[in-house]
Amino acid sequence: MPRNSKITVEVVDKKIAPHLPPPKEISSNQSGILETSQRLLPTITSAINQHQWITVDILNWYLPTYRSYRPTVVISARDTSDDTWWSTTLPSIRRTIKETGNRLEVVLLFLDCLEISTTPPTNYEPADSLIKAHYYDEELALGTSCGLMGSNASGTLGGFVVVEKDREQIQLGLTNCHVLLNDTKLNLKSTMGPCSALEVLEAVSPSDVDHKVRTCEIQGEVDHASENLTKFKQVYGDEELSESAKHRMEERRKELKNCQNNLTKATSHNRFLGTIFATSGFTTWPSTAHSDTSKKLQPPIPWALDWCLVRLGNKLKLSNLPKHLPQDVEIRESVPISFWTRVNPLKNYEVIKRGRSTGWTRGIISAIDSSIHPGNGLLHLRLGESTIAQDCILGFWDGKPMAAHTVVSTQNSQPWFLQSGDSGSIVLLNEKAKGPQEIPPGTILGLAFASNNLVSYMIPMELVVKSIDAVTGGRVVQPQEWTGPTDTGQYD
Repeated sequence: MPRNSKITVEVVDKKIAPHLPPPKEISSNQSGILETSQRLLPTITSAINQHQWITVDILNWYLPTYRSYRPTVVISARDTSDDTWWSTTLPSIRRTIKETGNRLEVVLLFLDCLEISTTPPTNYEPADSLIKAHYYDEELALGTSCGLMGSNASGTLGGFVVVEKDREQIQLGLTNCHVLLNDTKLNLKSTMGPCSALEVLEAVSPSDVDHKVRTCEIQGEVDHASENLTKFKQVYGDEELSESAKHRMEERRKELKNCQNNLTKATSHNRFLGTIFATSGFTTWPSTAHSDTSKKLQPPIPWALDWCLVRLGNKLKLSNLPKHLPQDVEIRESVPISFWTRVNPLKNYEVIKRGRSTGWTRGIISAIDSSIHPGNGLLHLRLGESTIAQDCILGFWDGKPMAAHTVVSTQNSQPWFLQSGDSGSIVLLNEKAKGPQEIPPGTILGLAFASNNLVSYMIPMELVVKSIDAVTGGRVVQPQEWTGPTDTGQYD
């Protein structure tokens, strides 16, 4: 090695993240930061375009130097070892921030690529215990597992919508495009309405992989119960059993019978969910320039779209009730999910979601949206290779920067709002209504679709509904828009 050679070593370990103080959302009360960030984000994304950046989040970030949280521009990128970051780009960004008169720190982190939260076969994420226990119920519930028949990917069936078209009301399941169509050869760079190319594709619930794993688990339970009964019989042989021994014998027989019934139920269950009806593909919703007060709520880049609709089978029983809720939440199991509403991009919302992998998790929407650039992600993934990224999404959305709402986990025991397999979850308001005209808890705010190691990303439900209307040529009639007075912003 030549003398004076420069060697750079970077060690990345995702397991470190939970042991660091988690980031916090930007509050709607931090008016100075909100105003500055609206002006700065376009400048920052322009300054880093020469680099392989993945996400730009503005968060309250814990800085060991100050031993406190500070408003911080958190940039993640693949090429953090590039000297230009440290010698030119970051100093330039810091000078620009200083000129605004606000104190914003800047942090640069390494990230391979944006994580779209499906579970791949090379790094299977176990399903939430409550969700998998109800895979084979008669009623299909929001938040359960789904996948494309024949695919190894597993994601979340977020909820249900009804589209009215040609005087027909069509019941549809809602999830992400990448959950169901990422393994197909379809051109997903554009939207696809109802067509023969989609109608031949069948979705299942639970997914193929989740079904295989669950039936193996139940078979293991059958084997264990059978072994317990056999051992009991061997111990007592042909001798006369006491009343207590008879009771224990009967318990073991009932346990075995119950396990056998569960196995029969799982293996005979019709997992057919329906056929693919329409999708946004990996497209965006345009955002116009900030020319007046009403439009200042828009980010200067388009919003990500990533939804897919499944035309549900006629015999399916559906439930719009939020089931198996944790304690101390505002939504109720007796109140169906019936409404969606617009989100003010400069306001915080306490939220909750039910996903296939992590079940119910709580979070809060930050008052500043994020910029994401999946096109700068990992170039290639070798089969079976262990990697930080759960999936490679190079080429999605034509590799363009996009906007998304930022959701930060508010659970100390669960540092991530989304994990692998949670894609497709609907994000629900988890705030108590202060009056009859306030947005009710359980109202849909968005559709979760991606994450990095710090935060999760959500598409506003307003845009999902508008896009569905445009792509299908119909009109979403369920859930309905909550029309009470709000101070929400507009996206068009």
